[in-house]
Amino acid sequence: MITPSQPQSQWVLTEYGSGNQQRRTIKVPNRIATVGRTDDADVCIAVSSVSKQHAKIWVDEDGLHVEDLGSTNGTHHNGRPVRQASLVEGDLLQFANAVFRVGCQQEELPDGTLEEGLIPWAQTLLTFERLLSQRAVVPHYQPIITMDRLSTPGYEVLARSDLPELKSPAAMFEIAERLGQNAALSEMMREEASRLLMTANKTDSKIFLNTHPDELATERLLTSLAELRDRYPSLAFVIEIHEGAVTEVEQMRSLREQLAHLGMQLSYDDFGAGQGRLLELVEVPPDILKFDMQLIRDIDQASASRQDLLRSLIRIAQDTGSITLAEGVETEAEHETCVQLGFELGQGFLYGRPATVDHVH
Repeated sequence: MITPSQPQSQWVLTEYGSGNQQRRTIKVPNRIATVGRTDDADVCIAVSSVSKQHAKIWVDEDGLHVEDLGSTNGTHHNGRPVRQASLVEGDLLQFANAVFRVGCQQEELPDGTLEEGLIPWAQTLLTFERLLSQRAVVPHYQPIITMDRLSTPGYEVLARSDLPELKSPAAMFEIAERLGQNAALSEMMREEASRLLMTANKTDSKIFLNTHPDELATERLLTSLAELRDRYPSLAFVIEIHEGAVTEVEQMRSLREQLAHLGMQLSYDDFGAGQGRLLELVEVPPDILKFDMQLIRDIDQASASRQDLLRSLIRIAQDTGSITLAEGVETEAEHETCVQLGFELGQGFLYGRPATVDHVH
């Protein structure tokens, strides 16, 4: 006879889906329950790849268990097809293309079912799990040069991995966005990039580290940066904040002060990509202001009025004490025009492509 678990130990399944469907939570009934795509299933997952009577799931004194009922597309436990399996908290449970994280909570949750289908991205999800658990990121470093090309004062860290499915930063952060793991991925990339530089004894240049806008909403960013400073006291960090996240003057002023306390510099990234944050630029000027590549692309062929506008923005930034950097420089003509306009630093394929730590000077 199956004995239900105590009420204070409530097993739940947390969905991994897309858009508004992500992280919807379902309470597992404390009895033998059927899982299927029709309304008469105890746990309804309205996905076409899920069978009408796909599996059964139950709780006893030993925990949570699942058994496949001969479904068409199978039941998977942590990526492996199973006929029956015992589950523990943190496992991935997959019915066809619908993927859930197994959890155990103390509070009671209302029963619920899913109303819409999932997209088939289960394998990508499992790959992302490997990315985090195996720290399979491979930071790349792109040189930042002085416009006279006589020195390379820094490198920007760019996200890459050695997993074929997640080689591009776009692929990595798209999945991270769905899973609510943006901060975790950014933190791991900053940590790994710093570790590799220290291991290679390459500590002379500044290292420009990206942040995700989600990190600014909590104290998590500063906590992670303080830990980074403790571990790597000899590295010169420049923390990049995307222009779109620079909206609250007081928040940015506080951030700048706390970064200075940590011995780190502040950079606004992609300036001019959306709204020009001129008020924030004047009120809380960064140490380095990076002009978006869309402002630099074909600037040598731009009208005089457009070049004059860019020259004015450069002057405003420099008057506030910021060092100006042109992003995305790809041609000699763009470089020469950027020099004439007054940029002090440059970054782009003309000067060097992103490469592994072996290529850092």
